Amino acid sequence: MKLHPISLFLLLALGALSASAQALTGDWSGRLDAGQARLSLTFHFTLHEGRYTGSMDSPDQGAYGIEADSVVTDGHRLSVCLSKAGIRYEASLEGDSLLRGTFTQGTARLPLDLRRVDLLAMRPQTPRPPFPYRSEEVSITNPQDGTTLAGTLTLPAGGQPSRAVILLTGSGTQDRDETLFHHRPFFVLADYLTRRGIAVLRCDDRGAGHSTGNPSTATTRTAADDAACMIAYLKTRPEIDSTRIGLLGHSEGGAIAFLTAAHCPEVDFVVSMAGPGVRGDSILLWQNTVMSRLEGMPESKIASLRQLLREVYALAESGLTGEEVIERATRLYEQQMGNKAITAAQRQQLRQQMSVFASPWLRYFLRFDPQDILPGVECHVLALNGDRDTQVEAASNLEGIRQGLREKPGRQVTVKCYPELNHLFQHCTTGLFTEYGQIRETISPEVLADIAAWLNALD
Repeated sequence: MKLHPISLFLLLALGALSASAQALTGDWSGRLDAGQARLSLTFHFTLHEGRYTGSMDSPDQGAYGIEADSVVTDGHRLSVCLSKAGIRYEASLEGDSLLRGTFTQGTARLPLDLRRVDLLAMRPQTPRPPFPYRSEEVSITNPQDGTTLAGTLTLPAGGQPSRAVILLTGSGTQDRDETLFHHRPFFVLADYLTRRGIAVLRCDDRGAGHSTGNPSTATTRTAADDAACMIAYLKTRPEIDSTRIGLLGHSEGGAIAFLTAAHCPEVDFVVSMAGPGVRGDSILLWQNTVMSRLEGMPESKIASLRQLLREVYALAESGLTGEEVIERATRLYEQQMGNKAITAAQRQQLRQQMSVFASPWLRYFLRFDPQDILPGVECHVLALNGDRDTQVEAASNLEGIRQGLREKPGRQVTVKCYPELNHLFQHCTTGLFTEYGQIRETISPEVLADIAAWLNALD
């Protein structure tokens, strides 16, 4: 589950136009010294049919895969422009591993040198070819609104109809690999499971990657409708055993999986990885509390923050219009600041930050209660979490899932909590999201092995 809201200092996209040289192809990283903040930036360049395409990440701010706008290079000089943000990066290529340049935004001109990096070496679990299975690009249409979901289906060798699992990402607009801090956990999961005889389908979220649709109007319910379309698609594939199709959801993806299973009796199993078992507002309130505490905030300020969040959540859960939610939430934050005088520009910025509480996704998720859904889930369930998860608290949510499922003869229900694992199921120190990118491990090997063994043990 991504943190909301995430404020970006800059948005920089890269794009296409190039000369014939291939020296630029690859990944480049550097740090932008912006005075009070030093931001890591990573650029990714690919040469295809004589044109460069690319993307940019700002890992410190959790921003990944910002798509290309324009890039011009003759193999020696590089010019990158994002006209909407007033940003330009110009550099000289020195050798084959250094871009020495200047970053410009508005009146600010800052030096920014980029060095070639090997991201695969930084993320050793990221799969590398050759692969002992077939991988196929697929396109699935949701007939309700015509949204196209682009994805990858990996099929194990052997030729016999196999069990299949659909991977469902957490909150936020994410690609099919659930890419985060250069980790690609769903790519790792898909590779691991397919090598062990299980077909895997993973799709870009609406508005991400090659999928269409408007992510700003999407909710947990929308994602469940998309998951049902993925199930229908897999049932048409002769390589898949249509009686053994299930769902694996990470974070909010767990809620999506349970919601889908409650309405689709053909779902054979659900694997919930750090999925919710209690109401959404309770999850987000706990999340803000524990993170503030770990970051050293005094208890008195934490108490004030909790009260403020309760009031803002109540606004978002009410029947107020989006504009009314934004205005009243803004007033509450102004009161929290002691009604100090702020400029019109500062108030507009605050209103923009408060707009997250008026988003369809958050308003739905705050009210979402798994206890209303879980009694209708009839399939096998594997629920996992790490005891250092600071986004979805392990004990209460795992217990909520356990209690919400009705007893059913012959059904397998397994609940497990792993020591020293965070929200991404990495071995960690604090569990804070600031550690995610510093950890080389993408997913604990024990978790991968447990999921594969549990799935292959089902009838």
